[in-house]
Amino acid sequence: MKKILITLLFPIFILSQNEYKYDINSSNLPNWVKEMYKENPNPGKVEALYKEFYKKKDFNKNKHTQYYKRWIRSINRDIGKYKRPVSKINEYDSPQWYCLGPFDFDRLASSSSYAAGAAHVYTVEQSINNPNVLYAGGATCGLWKSINKGLQWVSLFETDLPINEVYSIEIDYLNSNIVYFSSLGILYKTTDDGENYEIIEELSFIKDLVLHPENNNILFVCDESGLFKIDISENNIETLLNGDFLEIEFHPTNSNIIYVVKSSSNKTIFLKSIDGGNNFTTPENEVWPNPSSPDEQKRTEIAVSLDSPDNVYALTTGSVNGGSGLYGIYVSNDMGESWEFRCCGQQPGGEPNEENQNLMGWSHEGLDDGGQYYYDLAFAVDPNNSNRIHVGGVNHWISEDGGYTFTCPSKWSWADDPENQKYVHADIHDIKYYNNDLWIACDGGIFYSENQGNKIEQRMFGVAGTDFWGFGSGFSDGGVMIGGTYHNATLLKDNDTYIQGDSLNGTAESGGWASICGGDNYRGFVNFGDSKKVYLDDWCSGGGYTLSNDRNTPLEGFSMQVVSNASYTIGESSNLEFDPRCYNIIYIGNGDILYKSDNNGYSSVPLYDFGENVASIEVAWSNPNILYVSTYNSYWGDKHIWKSEDGGGSFINITPTFPGIQNDAWIPYDITISDFDPNNIWIARCPNSTSYDSYSSSKVYHSNNGGQNWQNITGSGLNGENITNIEYHRGSNNGIYLGTRTGVFYKDDSMDSWMSYNNGLPLSTFSTQLMFDYKTNKLKNGTNRSVWEVDLYDTFPPSAQISADKLIINCLDNTVYFIDHSAMKDELANWQWSFPGGTPSSSTSQNPIVTYEEPGSYDVSLIIENAYGSDTQIIPGLITMTNNPISMEGFDCDGNCQESFLNMTLIAEDSYGDGWNGNILNILVDGESFTNYTMNSGYSEEINLCIPNETYCVEIFVEEGGWPEEVSWELVENGETILNGNSPYNIDLYSNCPIYGCTNSDAINFNPNADTDDGSCCIGSFYTILMEDSYGDGWNGNTLIIGDQELELEEGSEEEVIICLPINEECFNVTCGGGDWQSEVSFTIYNMNGDVIITGGAPFNDCFLEGCTDELACNYNINATIENGSCEYPEDGYDCEDIYLNENYNSKIIINKCDILGRNVNIKAKNQLLFYIYDDGSVQKKKKIIY
Repeated sequence: MKKILITLLFPIFILSQNEYKYDINSSNLPNWVKEMYKENPNPGKVEALYKEFYKKKDFNKNKHTQYYKRWIRSINRDIGKYKRPVSKINEYDSPQWYCLGPFDFDRLASSSSYAAGAAHVYTVEQSINNPNVLYAGGATCGLWKSINKGLQWVSLFETDLPINEVYSIEIDYLNSNIVYFSSLGILYKTTDDGENYEIIEELSFIKDLVLHPENNNILFVCDESGLFKIDISENNIETLLNGDFLEIEFHPTNSNIIYVVKSSSNKTIFLKSIDGGNNFTTPENEVWPNPSSPDEQKRTEIAVSLDSPDNVYALTTGSVNGGSGLYGIYVSNDMGESWEFRCCGQQPGGEPNEENQNLMGWSHEGLDDGGQYYYDLAFAVDPNNSNRIHVGGVNHWISEDGGYTFTCPSKWSWADDPENQKYVHADIHDIKYYNNDLWIACDGGIFYSENQGNKIEQRMFGVAGTDFWGFGSGFSDGGVMIGGTYHNATLLKDNDTYIQGDSLNGTAESGGWASICGGDNYRGFVNFGDSKKVYLDDWCSGGGYTLSNDRNTPLEGFSMQVVSNASYTIGESSNLEFDPRCYNIIYIGNGDILYKSDNNGYSSVPLYDFGENVASIEVAWSNPNILYVSTYNSYWGDKHIWKSEDGGGSFINITPTFPGIQNDAWIPYDITISDFDPNNIWIARCPNSTSYDSYSSSKVYHSNNGGQNWQNITGSGLNGENITNIEYHRGSNNGIYLGTRTGVFYKDDSMDSWMSYNNGLPLSTFSTQLMFDYKTNKLKNGTNRSVWEVDLYDTFPPSAQISADKLIINCLDNTVYFIDHSAMKDELANWQWSFPGGTPSSSTSQNPIVTYEEPGSYDVSLIIENAYGSDTQIIPGLITMTNNPISMEGFDCDGNCQESFLNMTLIAEDSYGDGWNGNILNILVDGESFTNYTMNSGYSEEINLCIPNETYCVEIFVEEGGWPEEVSWELVENGETILNGNSPYNIDLYSNCPIYGCTNSDAINFNPNADTDDGSCCIGSFYTILMEDSYGDGWNGNTLIIGDQELELEEGSEEEVIICLPINEECFNVTCGGGDWQSEVSFTIYNMNGDVIITGGAPFNDCFLEGCTDELACNYNINATIENGSCEYPEDGYDCEDIYLNENYNSKIIINKCDILGRNVNIKAKNQLLFYIYDDGSVQKKKKIIY
């Protein structure tokens, strides 16, 4: 047990260090950047503006997009001031968590990423009196120690201190067991090799710690509020200066001289003390950066060298003279009294070129502008050679001439080059020299050189600091794990395939992880029936990989037609949800649409459009026709839960309506389902922001009737927790596991409250995704501190589930690969399968292979048993065998084309030779998917096809993927090219497919060429509605209602919608309002001629009707508000009823007055159409108006 000497309420904010905002005074920043850089930015508004901006522009990574990513992440990982309690039941009764890594990465494995890494490390320090001892601070994983010069690391205080981010460390130069370290605003000290700790002081964000070189009881500390001197022995702190201080350095041979750097407004200031810190001055000189707004220079690192003790070196960053990134390398040879500008170019900043390199950008040649120069910045000078200077930004740079020129020994993206012995992962935060030892801490881990950088190696084995953004593990093989990570590509474990494995057991030769596919990926899924198939971000492989089980054999990619939604924001991503009966049937949420694939994602069909992003998807185990889906409208938009009982064809809204939910309806949902009862479901509310009072008592809900009614089961035990995911333990007594921002919790029917399930888990561990491994009775947890595993709370009787690779077969493909998808611990396990009509008809194998010979429908049953009980499942008609020509893609049982099908060859080519990169050729027959094709790799491929003849409607379209300009193809019949094209492409092959359109001749959009009505007919008029938002973040809940139609600008700055309004004699009511920021809202309604009908904003309430407004016209409409030129008038001498009016007779003696029906009327009648009948037989029509 560690001993807590001082107890405080810990303020914990998981932030991407103290990064300054970029170019805030620039006048040409996009709106989303301006909003993000405000004092208290609204994340929903920023997210909407960001998405709208990149809908219209190609995405290019830059300093603002990188800041956005880190900022969004910090919001979604924030836990406020909450500290997870350690309960007695957690401490003594629950199983112990165990880390599975990554602890390192297998950099030279085949298919390794060009930017491989495995942990995000801010700082590394080596002991002076014991060079084998090192301490390192992680961005998410706390404090680490090595006693063998970085060859192996162990974590300190992970179950005692709720710390993730350790930014500054200082080791006592007389005793390597005495260490000072900071986490955000707390300064800690340990004096006994990391056994115990004490809190020295609570400050703001601490940026540097330096012991006095001649008195190890004096510690200098700087943070964003001041520069401090702490007397450890006297327990006294003295404020030396106020302000935001960045850096502290002592003169190498004179401890009375101290250099510090202060950030002030748009610049940094160099200060110097010659009396041990009692007084500081700013030497006057004209060379040190002094930018004028909008230019800026907000970050400076300084360094000194024993080789030239009076020299001070400064690395400054900012934007000036039309360029950003490196501001300049400055050197003083008189202890900071004067400075010389040395690099790069002839002046600070400026546009990069070969003579003016930007050392902060992504290019290894220094030719690109920008970088992340307020985020990643490191600087060191060789103590034995003051001409050798190291600069860290995105890349590692070295100067051998005192800072006049620099070279980049290895670009950040050259990790996959086996000949490269100088690779350092991108985004360097710390570079430290200790005699000849050079240490580098960066977003990919810890790197070391013993020869000034001529050869650099990984030295991070043991650091469990991988920050997973997505995570999945195998069901049939729990040794397969994969997940996209923050900074470090996608991390993949394939049992013992990769090296640099289990540091806790000292195994470096196997059991490791590979870093694949570039950085900052979101996704990670494993096929439950075939664990060799893993799914990840589509830009890398097209959607998935087939594992090779050999680190020297490349992974083979496969394409998915659509991929799941993915986001940095909690609750916005979608999972891949498999049909529990078939491991090639996948439900995918892409955009607003739920898709279904029957062939492992190779092709997909849309099932349902929710009008909101699809998030969590769950298919019921006991009835796969029942689906539940949660949707994500926008950051602050209301979130919803939906249920389908027909396999996704239709859905109903089942969102709970409790006041606790409605008060903060923007909180996203995660869903889980019982394996016994498809209507027994649980939902967890997973906030993407924190500190909302209504959430504290409305976190978890349960329904036993499919969402008709809900029960709040938040109860006790979850105080202060923010849930991230929820999972049901199959076969249990309603056992539910919750992952939260700090740990894991459990509850079942035997418990009254939620139980903390965190024994051995680091005290602040963000749960990205919980996964079950039923064979070993384990629970896995993909986190911000690598992957952890624990025994399940209890071992329950097994729960049977039959599954197969396909459910529909034919004579060409009549073999079914069944797998046991049961939840069963592999302890005395046995299986009894029954396959009536199949061969074999029964089996005791876990995963049998069965063939069928005759068309028909076949039942399958499974009895399972282990040491804890047994279970049975029977699925009637699970397997269907049919030899329908369409289902067999036109082939007969001998592999030839059937009657009415033409034998053709598809010749596919890719000019680059890397396959089609997600471009897919689809063939539709009578509107349904017939077959599709993509080339996974190579230059060319030929495929034999059977194409339906002209008796069918055949459409061929090529769906555009990546690099479509490389794609070409042709269809060949008997050596003759029938058709050829590129990507994209679309054709009605025989020009005989239905022509859809409006077939009603009374409609305004009647299409005489259409032969199939598409439901678009408008009996009335079309109107175009332009909805605009002046800020560009959508209407924030405001709606526009026109008649019975409701419209909303959900995101962005503008959108046009065309609506049909029916023929009407009454005015169409128009209202607008109901949301926030109404001053930003405006709309314009146009008629079919492009005329403006009405404009307005919010709030608004009026009506309009186009028509004839002339009272003398025959078709005058008293309700019309807008003249549309439709007035009709009678011919001369006639009235509107074609009655001839003789007005030439002069006597004009009125003999009668009547209305249009011939009834006599009183002369006092008001507002009536009258007919005056004269004695000569003439009639005059008049309108009697009396006011």
